[in-house]
Amino acid sequence: MTTRLKQSETRNIKRSEINLNPVNPKRHTEDAVKLQKKNLQKVGFLGGIVWNERTGNLIDGHRRVKAMDLYYKYDGTPETDYTLKVEAVNLDEKQEKEQLTYMAVGNTKADIDLIARYAPDIDLSDVGLGADDLAAIGSLVGTADLDIPDIGTELFGMGGEDTEAETEPKPKHEEKTEAEKIQHVKDMKRQTEEKAEQQAMDEAAYCTLSFSNYDNYLDFIELVGATEGDRYIKGERVLEMIE
Repeated sequence: MTTRLKQSETRNIKRSEINLNPVNPKRHTEDAVKLQKKNLQKVGFLGGIVWNERTGNLIDGHRRVKAMDLYYKYDGTPETDYTLKVEAVNLDEKQEKEQLTYMAVGNTKADIDLIARYAPDIDLSDVGLGADDLAAIGSLVGTADLDIPDIGTELFGMGGEDTEAETEPKPKHEEKTEAEKIQHVKDMKRQTEEKAEQQAMDEAAYCTLSFSNYDNYLDFIELVGATEGDRYIKGERVLEMIE
């Protein structure tokens, strides 16, 4: 007899009962949230938000909640509080982080550096991370404390059982010194920091134009070939005209 799968419970709760998860690996830009708001206004809220009643933290649906915050102008006060439908689960902190990671990895580019910070606390073997992501995490935090059954040693060059090449001793000239290993970890951390810094800069790469009257706004819209009502126009279109 097949065991029935555990299911979440659909509930209507107040926004004030929800915490945005502090270790959510998904990165949502302001533009992405505004696009989500536009989609909500077009088709409505389709559900799918996963909320852990034990901690009050979101597990999935951060962008949708942020978009609804914009729509309802939620600022944390009772006057702007609103009700939304969630899928309620009851998970401990380890399970919450594992499911948070599982749902992040399959849908968007996850913040590997952030996952690396709590990687020793969870089982990495079943959250959807690819070999490259696992290797990057291993380089950042080391492998001794990571819970990666069966595949951990193979990924991080600690031996394996599948091929003869893996069981043969590594030629002397290919072995890395301890100093080289340390430098490799430092390089990986530096590259991750640079990538995060560049991403933060890209997310901040916008400005607001204002016009003294609506006619001037319409002239600008016509000039750049946009549509009346547009509030977001790629700056590159203006740069091309200047060039």
